[in-house]
Amino acid sequence: MFRLISFSMLVLSFCTLAESDEKMLKQKLSGMEQYRASFKQVVKDSNQEMVHQSAGRLVMARPDKLRWQTDEPDEVLLIADGNNVWNIDQFVEQVTIMSQSQIVADNPFILLTNTSEEAWSQFNIEKVANANQFVITPKADKGQIKRLTLRFKNDQLVGLTMKDAQEQISELLFSNIETQFSVVDDMFLPNYPDSFTVDDQR
Repeated sequence: MFRLISFSMLVLSFCTLAESDEKMLKQKLSGMEQYRASFKQVVKDSNQEMVHQSAGRLVMARPDKLRWQTDEPDEVLLIADGNNVWNIDQFVEQVTIMSQSQIVADNPFILLTNTSEEAWSQFNIEKVANANQFVITPKADKGQIKRLTLRFKNDQLVGLTMKDAQEQISELLFSNIETQFSVVDDMFLPNYPDSFTVDDQR
């Protein structure tokens, strides 16, 4: 009986800590109704060998809106408007359209633009001890992103690291950060020439 009570107290303590970490992260993200920044990205394989570098700009806005523009080494624009995702590749002159709900399923990145309890309940959240970082992992093992680490300086998101199902690590560093600006619909509307090939996968 003593062991059972001790185990129950341990479980309750763990749940309380988990809730506290989630609450703390929500507080950190509360100032991100909109977020705009430049980014530099480095992708490494499972052997820590660099396989890709890129640089560009991103805009996020709640709920569920994202504009991700890569300028180097190629011009690629990804737009999510809450329902659909457009991937516009200038080099090959092609547009791929996908359903956003399928893409974000089990993807912890969604927590940056979604505050619903339904979305947050899909993930475990743990604050890194002695660091201004949070590790987010999906409760279901179905998605492409297996772990997302968010790094803050004070209350501002300054970087993140993603680990995918192929053990690749993608690290992003943000600069020129803005959280106070006017959000207009044009930011999340796809615009491309009629001559581009369209692959609609919805």
